Amino acid sequence: MMNLRVRQTVAVARFELKRFLLARRWIGVYVLALAPVLLVYARTQIRGGNDSLLNPSQAFAAVFQFFILRFGIFISCAVVFTQVFRGDILEKTLHLYLLAPARREVIAVGKYLAGAALVAVLFTVSTAATLLLMYSHDGMFSAFFFEGPGFSHLVRYVAVAALASMVYGAEFLLIGLKYKNPGVPTLLLFAWETFSFALPSMLQRLTVVYYLLPILPVKADAGPFAIVVDPVTPIFGIPIVLALALALVSISGWFVRSVEITYSAD
Repeated sequence: MMNLRVRQTVAVARFELKRFLLARRWIGVYVLALAPVLLVYARTQIRGGNDSLLNPSQAFAAVFQFFILRFGIFISCAVVFTQVFRGDILEKTLHLYLLAPARREVIAVGKYLAGAALVAVLFTVSTAATLLLMYSHDGMFSAFFFEGPGFSHLVRYVAVAALASMVYGAEFLLIGLKYKNPGVPTLLLFAWETFSFALPSMLQRLTVVYYLLPILPVKADAGPFAIVVDPVTPIFGIPIVLALALALVSISGWFVRSVEITYSAD
């Protein structure tokens, strides 16, 4: 029985991933993933080898934390995961899934895995390309990547991008199922995560970025309004993030069990 559910989950994920890759509605997601790469590439072409960027590591930390993580991945997950079921309702194809000989939890997990794979691949590739381009015209490129901590930095940034895609995707999968209009909860969650640095210590521990930022090799300056808190160690932070994603996907699977097809209401 377990093998059957695994095969069904993989089949749903593969089918959904093909739909995602062919859907025009995700063009904005591709643009968000490509934006930092194009911006950094344009900078290197304009400044060439005389780039006055004094600290590429600090510059990339700011790009990653304030654009890729808090905006690009967050918004992309909001767009993709709130629509994995809502899109089927709008296209009047949800009943084809619900009538299939598969548990609804399997359908939810399969859709989640497809969305997580799409967003994670886009932004891990974007993160790696942006970091490499940041050093492409810097004389320290070889020393940083082949003799220094460059590859360690790269792995940690890519890991955070993947983890963020997983946990934000799980959050928005549940939001998309629970709310017919996910706009308001999305804006509230966006403000919560974006301005988490200004929250009291106890509230910062209720945000996702609190557990992701300590994994990063370089911390960006959050400004004069930032409240400094003791960071959680990655050995505890990573399992917490994964457990949160698993719990949210499980709750989403429970919600799917009570979903009724009401195309006329949408």
